[in-house]
Amino acid sequence: MKKNNQNVVQLFKILNITIVILIILNLIMYTGVLLHKYHFIPPYVVSIFIGLLVYVSYKSGNQFFAMDTKGETITFETKNVGFLSFLDSKNNKIDLPKYKLIKYDIKKGIFSKNLIFYINSKKNPNSLTKIKFRLAFISNRNINIILTELDKIVTSNCTIKDNVEVAI
Repeated sequence: MKKNNQNVVQLFKILNITIVILIILNLIMYTGVLLHKYHFIPPYVVSIFIGLLVYVSYKSGNQFFAMDTKGETITFETKNVGFLSFLDSKNNKIDLPKYKLIKYDIKKGIFSKNLIFYINSKKNPNSLTKIKFRLAFISNRNINIILTELDKIVTSNCTIKDNVEVAI
């Protein structure tokens, strides 16, 4: 099943354009091109508002996600599309076979949610490898869909693991 939140990308493009326009207007206000009688709001209030918008956009985490569970692999990708996305342009992407997923965990925070995959790897067979994804601007409906898909995968992995007999 494929799932993503492409509509958030358009919303963040609009937010990024708004921040750029506010920065340009704030620079015009600070340079004094406009007369002071046209200033409805003091420039420092606009600067604080711009800083707050940029901070929330940066701290919210990776806003775009895409998940594909069709076939024998799980593909999960997140990327930042906020105002300062060029500073943290690393895309988090994992493509792993379904049988390697042992369990998962989701932790909810104020600005973002963390989705943690615990996978079995050949490099470290005794313990689990933990892969963490930061998610933001994801609806509860999408979270429930993701969790039900991951539940199906984990339960099928447990039943297969229980049915396998080890020959000595």
